[in-house]
Amino acid sequence: MATIKCPYCSSKIKLERFQYKDIVDSELNDKYVEEKQNQQNYYSGNDTTNIYVDEEMCKKLDQDAVEFGFVRNKNGNAHSPNRNAFISAIMTNYYDEFNVEEEQKKNVIVDTLKQNIPLLNDVSTNRIASCIMAGMDTLASEKIRNKKIIIKLKKTNMNENIYDDIQYNKFFNNSISSISEFYYSMFQSFFKLPQYLREQIIFKKKFKDLRKYIEEGKTIHMKYKKDKNYRNVFPYKIVQSVEESHNYLLCVEKTEDRDNPGNIITMCISYRIDNIGDTIKLSNAPFEITEIQKQALDESISNSPSSAQQEPGEHILVALNSTGVGLLDAIYTFKPTHIEPIKQIREYTIYKVCGSKFQSYTYFKRFGEHAIILNDNSFKQSQLISAQKIINNYNSISSQLEEELNQ
Repeated sequence: MATIKCPYCSSKIKLERFQYKDIVDSELNDKYVEEKQNQQNYYSGNDTTNIYVDEEMCKKLDQDAVEFGFVRNKNGNAHSPNRNAFISAIMTNYYDEFNVEEEQKKNVIVDTLKQNIPLLNDVSTNRIASCIMAGMDTLASEKIRNKKIIIKLKKTNMNENIYDDIQYNKFFNNSISSISEFYYSMFQSFFKLPQYLREQIIFKKKFKDLRKYIEEGKTIHMKYKKDKNYRNVFPYKIVQSVEESHNYLLCVEKTEDRDNPGNIITMCISYRIDNIGDTIKLSNAPFEITEIQKQALDESISNSPSSAQQEPGEHILVALNSTGVGLLDAIYTFKPTHIEPIKQIREYTIYKVCGSKFQSYTYFKRFGEHAIILNDNSFKQSQLISAQKIINNYNSISSQLEEELNQ
């Protein structure tokens, strides 16, 4: 004799061991039909689904949408998140992976049930496991009940297959407790991943294409940001920037020298992958990169993947006064990784900054008079020219205004 608790109605049932299987099957089958009928009553058959989320989840979706370029111009705001497009991208690129994750959870539950209730048949075991999974979905989205933000997901050409699979197959087959809670659980799983992995998921095809050409050692044509022209690039490595949580393509580009028009050069470049165009194709003008360029790009990985070095051992020397030293802890954007003090000269601390000179120049320009780049005549001349332009502009405008004021 044994006493069991029905997983649906919570009633206690006393039965002999041989009776166990028939009673459980009966309980499950009756409840299964009832639940399936009830769920069908809630489905409208429309091409729009309401997803209930809390404020925190809504904020995460919007932040990633903007970060990954899923934006539209709305009420004059050119950076308004396009939720439908971004959620569609999650569906298209993460749905299968999420299903595998859910199936693994369910398999653990099934194995546990079989070990502890050996008389359950496979059908009953799977149904109980589905109910437990549904309960987990409900617990995961419990806070939605008090914070009802509705995201209206529209069916589009991009998400059509996944949309229908969730709407018709998963829901009607009783494998999920509700459509909204399924989406919420998928979002939760997605945002548990670090940003650079979420980026790889959203732009899955782009990463796949780049990895293929890197492995084959092929030169490619690709677009970047809003530039309509294709760039001729030899892709070298895909790396992650710890500071910015983005993925970068370290590569060498064959292009025209801006300082000497008509002269073609090759230069090391770091491109943020989410800004690379979707169309990546084989170049009709292939070229090879040098061992020196490979070494420079390899050093860029540890120094700063977001800005590629042009040569191995690239660095600058910069003198900072006490205010400048304090700014090192206050200014983070585009900050070089390796900044090492090497000498003190009067009130100035001399630092060796390893990595891309371009990054270092861009960073320390924001320090103004509190940072002086040393041993670099080219940069010094550019700074002097820039300063002279500011002085000339100031003198010209002030003279004009004073003259008009005195008329």
